[in-house]
Amino acid sequence: MAISLVVGFVFFILAQHWQRVLKQQSWAIRRLTERVRDLEEMADPEFLRRLNESTPSPLEEVFTFSFRVGDSFWRQTVGLSEPDFEYVRMIGSVPGSVKIERWRGHMVARITEVMPESKAAGWNTRTLDVYPEKASKSEPVVLWEVPLARASGPDEPPSLRLVLDDALLKLEAQSASGRWSDEPAARTEDVFFSVPLDPARLIEFRSRDSLRAEDNGDSHAATDGAAWQAFYSFEDEARGFEWHLWIRDLRKKAEWDRWKILEGTPVSVDAPKP
Repeated sequence: MAISLVVGFVFFILAQHWQRVLKQQSWAIRRLTERVRDLEEMADPEFLRRLNESTPSPLEEVFTFSFRVGDSFWRQTVGLSEPDFEYVRMIGSVPGSVKIERWRGHMVARITEVMPESKAAGWNTRTLDVYPEKASKSEPVVLWEVPLARASGPDEPPSLRLVLDDALLKLEAQSASGRWSDEPAARTEDVFFSVPLDPARLIEFRSRDSLRAEDNGDSHAATDGAAWQAFYSFEDEARGFEWHLWIRDLRKKAEWDRWKILEGTPVSVDAPKP
């Protein structure tokens, strides 16, 4: 009887142990099945579409644009009379910079400007959200605009404006008739400059950003300091304007950072002396 009790107790303990083992294995198999089902659902196109819509859009590129115009631009290139020139200086705002953030699916433009002739002038920043349906060729997005004359009559006065038109930054003159002027001898070209937001189309304007290179202490910062950022500029002294464009491609920056980690720093080893 004692042996039977001992054997029965041992079998009872073993049964309890195997019961716990089987329960743990059953729970692990159930969890594995659920994870496989979740992975299958993630591969579903409809699930991926809903996931993309719910997740925040990544920031892909950042463009910082600025331009300057001189008195010769207003008087000779645009052809303003002295009263109109004084009127533009009195009421016209001057854009300091235009920062365009290109996110996946839309762009955000931040325009910083100041009124030069006001004693209480201060920097003012405006923000515009630009979606693909807005940035069409038929409806360019006006980033900055200044009238070139006082309003007279029912028609709007001509104006100078900076627009974002199909991934192009344009400085153009606009009048009520769609031309700079109705006079046959007047200027017929409305666009003064056009800057594409595409590095492949800006190769001829690639420049060295001397100011930022000096700040970073790197004389090669504009050419090979980082493949994900570049500086472009152009100056037309005859027409009296210049522009500057900084581009930062954050997609390339992520690749650059990964390669810097993988490559490491080369170590120089002196050759052994004979």
